[in-house]
Amino acid sequence: MLLDAGAPKVGLLDSSEQRLQAACQSLGYPEDRCLPLNADVRDARQVKGAVDQFVEWSGSLNAVVHAAAVLLDGAIASVSFQGIRQYPIEHWEATLDTNLKGAFLVNRETLPRMMSKKGGVVIHISSVSRVGRAGQAAYSASKGGIVSLATSLAQELAPYGIRSVAIAPGLVDTPMAAQIPEVHRKDMLSRVAAGRMGRAEEIAHAARFCIENDFFNGRVLEVDGGAF
Repeated sequence: MLLDAGAPKVGLLDSSEQRLQAACQSLGYPEDRCLPLNADVRDARQVKGAVDQFVEWSGSLNAVVHAAAVLLDGAIASVSFQGIRQYPIEHWEATLDTNLKGAFLVNRETLPRMMSKKGGVVIHISSVSRVGRAGQAAYSASKGGIVSLATSLAQELAPYGIRSVAIAPGLVDTPMAAQIPEVHRKDMLSRVAAGRMGRAEEIAHAARFCIENDFFNGRVLEVDGGAF
């Protein structure tokens, strides 16, 4: 959508080289318009290398969208026929490291590039789950943290003409949503006024709005179809 809107160059970052190549090819743009950046957002060295590579290739950096996330549902503690089950520490660490630490590391590398030219916008993908949802304590905590990060940065970056915002999607038709058990998806949809899941392009449209509207800053844009 950003390329269609006139963005001269776009970089896509993912930990899977195969997914990256497929995504860039599916866009249908020449290779000099879309750069695949193979990196794990949890790794500071890989993030730095990817940002350096993009800036060298593109010549500038004007907008960043933080969308990397994992969803590893589970109650912190639950009781079953097998007894009391505790949420795995590795799931908690994977969720917070990818969803929150990843955004921090990318901000840490990209913001100095924007500060030097006094302008830009950072978009953080949060979630309606940021307010807390049973069975999603780790995910909700990470997405709540994303909003706090975005609003804090809006204040820190104001002197440099850089905006920081968050988008909070509801249930969107993506591979991540497909992980949610059908019974839970149906329950979530029953609380959505639109009566359907969102589409990826609708979230992309929200990101484009955040980039183009210079007066939208330090706030959360909810794109959830009217979720109650």
